[in-house]
Amino acid sequence: MSWALRRTLHRKTDEAFGPPMTPDELTANLSVLERQLNQDMCCTAGKNQVYIRSLLTGGSTTRPRVALKCPLRRDIGMTPEVFYEHIRDVCCCEPEQCEAWRAFKTRHVVT
Repeated sequence: MSWALRRTLHRKTDEAFGPPMTPDELTANLSVLERQLNQDMCCTAGKNQVYIRSLLTGGSTTRPRVALKCPLRRDIGMTPEVFYEHIRDVCCCEPEQCEAWRAFKTRHVVT
């Protein structure tokens, strides 16, 4: 396998696993965290969409973590999956910071 191909596969694998887990994810009860984030959700696209995610790898699974598949991000060509910090800081507090939310608002004007 060539060096460039290995680097590309490694990058795709890193994207699939997401950013490093936060201390909150490592120590908290993920079910409680999931429920709390679903309650606090401000973004309409993320309402009741937070879930606990674990991926199958060759012989095991990844560590469970909190995730959200955002349809608004998918619509504008961004990676649809976001993880705990983004959900907590943007989706649940300030959706106006989200590029996908802003693009959605410009496409769909309320009449």
